[in-house]
Amino acid sequence: MWGRGLREVETVFLATFGQGARVVGVTGVLSDSGVSTMAGALAERSQRQSRTLLVGLADPTAAVPAQATTWGPEDPDLADHVITDARGFDRLTAAPTPEMSFAFRNASAIRNMLDGLLRTYDAIVLDLAPVEPRERVAIPVTAIASACESVIIVCLAGRVTKGSLNRAATALRQANAPLQGIVVNDRFNPTPGEEIADEAERFSNVAPGLVERIINAVRNSRLLNTKL
Repeated sequence: MWGRGLREVETVFLATFGQGARVVGVTGVLSDSGVSTMAGALAERSQRQSRTLLVGLADPTAAVPAQATTWGPEDPDLADHVITDARGFDRLTAAPTPEMSFAFRNASAIRNMLDGLLRTYDAIVLDLAPVEPRERVAIPVTAIASACESVIIVCLAGRVTKGSLNRAATALRQANAPLQGIVVNDRFNPTPGEEIADEAERFSNVAPGLVERIINAVRNSRLLNTKL
């Protein structure tokens, strides 16, 4: 959406890692809110300045043991389980069995794991499960939120109610999570200007010059870019 998403990632980076945080958790109110997209973008931005690890703790419990990851937070060395993401940062993903998942519900164990990883990495982004997930998750966010130094909530505009957002914030505060702020995902709440530009793009092959002029005019219209 005309680069606005990049500005939002930069704002989150400056408010978290830019203020000295080294471990930032990203969660949402509901499933499919764009948490993993936000966490990946934040890790990519952080990697530009420092060695960054994205820890995926949002995957549901593995359906069968063959699909499960074999590492746990108390393992002394996790290097063999880390892979390099195409975007430049490293990635460590957990999808434990139901029995193994209990090891991840200990905030002290998670904190010790993060302290060990911080001897190798300058910044860590945690891709966390939503506070109110649709499916059963392996690692509830409230179990490990206190191990973070800063927590961001992704709110899906048009789908998340004020009541559910308040419940999520209350649950995180009760878990002693250091809440930093909210990122609004406008995927289901576009402005009139965004909708006009999307429709105009359909004619770019027929009249590229006209389409470009329309989109430029829409971009410069404050009225059309006001949220309704």
